[in-house]
Amino acid sequence: MKLSTLVKIINFVKNVSDKVLPYSFQDFLLRKYGRGTYLSQVEFHLVDHCNLNCAHCNHFTPLADENFCKIDDIISDFKKLKVIFDNIGKIFILGGEPLLHPEILRILEPLREIYPKSEIIIITNGILLNKQNDEFFSTLKKYNIAVSMTHYPIKVDYEGWIKRFEEMGIKAYYFSLDRNKMKKQNLDINGKSDKNKAFSMCHEKNCHFVRDGKLYVCTPVPNICFLNKYFNLNFKVGKNDYIDLNKVKSASKINAIFKKPIDFCKYCTDKEIEFDTYRVSRKEINEWVKN
Repeated sequence: MKLSTLVKIINFVKNVSDKVLPYSFQDFLLRKYGRGTYLSQVEFHLVDHCNLNCAHCNHFTPLADENFCKIDDIISDFKKLKVIFDNIGKIFILGGEPLLHPEILRILEPLREIYPKSEIIIITNGILLNKQNDEFFSTLKKYNIAVSMTHYPIKVDYEGWIKRFEEMGIKAYYFSLDRNKMKKQNLDINGKSDKNKAFSMCHEKNCHFVRDGKLYVCTPVPNICFLNKYFNLNFKVGKNDYIDLNKVKSASKINAIFKKPIDFCKYCTDKEIEFDTYRVSRKEINEWVKN
């Protein structure tokens, strides 16, 4: 049998099972035969604000009030996720700038206990790394926490930090090397974008986000509240734009939902992506909303 034929058969069986078998039974089969229920990645905020505040930030952090998220609430969300997903590929700790949180170390041990096999990664702009004490670095090594740095055009010795982390036995790498430009959000306040086209073009649809007992398909949805509040706008987040972890307990159902556009996609651009030269935000509405 040709490999291409085998792939077609596997995909056919999978498509049939997705449509015919109840999601709870799909979960049962995944756990029964060793594959387990799986989510590719999830991210969360430790803080909503930032010490860099980039124009076009898709977390809208330049517009957010200073807010230190509650560690216990985050742990509670991940315990709910664990009931649904046996494993998560990557867990991103970010914000805003996560190193602004005074209790950042308190989240690391419970996260590692809940998801011992996941790659847990702190994403930072690097500005505050030289202010961290020895306990910070030893805790990263103890719980196998990686550090990923976004290479902004600022005065941070990123290459030096990567070498230093390697010497300490801590995983470190660049999250992005090209931050001399930023992607424009170009949100449509009228919600007239083609949802299917916007979803197919989206680079963030796998950036699942957890907050306050809810799981979102992408980052902008849970954080649009900052844009709404600052500019008195009305981008709506409906019940079909997130998963309530207290109600939906099936990993197969959640992954099926995440394969399709959500209502919020009507606000996202369905045109060719545009970029702007990197700069600090001036908190102007056209940094996020198209004219």
